[in-house]
Amino acid sequence: MKILVTGAAGFFGSNLCEYLLANNHQVVGVDNFNDYYSPAVKEYNIREFKDNKDFTLRRVDILEVEALDKVFEEDGPFDHVIHLAAWAGVTYSIEHPITYVRNNVEGTVNVAELSVKHKVGGVIFASTSSVYGSNETPFTEDMAIKDPKSPYPATKMACELLLKTYSMNFDLPVSIIRIFNPQGKRMRPDLALSKLIRSCEHGTEFPIFQDLDSTGRDYSYVGHMFDAIETIMSKPFAYEVFNLGNSAPVTLRELIDTVEKVTGKKVNGKEMPARKGEMKLTFANIDKAKKMLGYKPSTPIEESIKIFYEWYLEQDEAYQKGQL
Repeated sequence: MKILVTGAAGFFGSNLCEYLLANNHQVVGVDNFNDYYSPAVKEYNIREFKDNKDFTLRRVDILEVEALDKVFEEDGPFDHVIHLAAWAGVTYSIEHPITYVRNNVEGTVNVAELSVKHKVGGVIFASTSSVYGSNETPFTEDMAIKDPKSPYPATKMACELLLKTYSMNFDLPVSIIRIFNPQGKRMRPDLALSKLIRSCEHGTEFPIFQDLDSTGRDYSYVGHMFDAIETIMSKPFAYEVFNLGNSAPVTLRELIDTVEKVTGKKVNGKEMPARKGEMKLTFANIDKAKKMLGYKPSTPIEESIKIFYEWYLEQDEAYQKGQL
């Protein structure tokens, strides 16, 4: 298959591109290398496969419709579009809501419009577990979404609804994947596991914004999510929503203890005031993904931490210290 991946140079996107290339797909990656975090990190993310004969990189912003249209026109036709490009992060979205609305909502409409225009076989959209807000756990795909706690998940929910209308009105196959706290190589420098490993290895402070025992996340190894994406591409759905999590939430204390066990070193934790917009617990019901996609998140939290840690130790010192 020939696949367009937006947000190809990010953590999830770069790992996905590598996976698709290993599975004999042709990949066109789109990324604008914005400065939400260091563009040098994104350049670092793609260095291992950027010269692969089946990979093409287009440095394009999804808000630039003409430039994006040119990618569809010249590099297509595409069997699938996997739309990852977005501004992520709860706290930053509270400080910069307009940035999130423009990039996430308007950008997604641009991708949908061009997917219809160029007759793409299907769109897979990366949403977030944060859309569930204060719903009771475990979260199921049929829950009403009433109170996303920051602009970030609110924009993702808006995109889900907009894409549903594209499915209904233009026969565009759309699958929504609500991603729960992915872990793997190349994790963003601002994510908890990256900060914890840096704290253990280099003594940097790890900020603790929430209670160690009541805060939990459904950490999930990315490789299993990619298997689910492959299944969706093999037989696209008219419109479906899938939770891709681990259905086994881990408290912040358990995460810290496991990182210390894997590294053999101590985290330099520092308690900080609570931040707005953060959820107490993410917990996915994954029955639907298991049944319809054969989704099997079999990698335990300790193993996924080892995967990242062993990869991290092989990287340049500047990368390890977060100095790129």
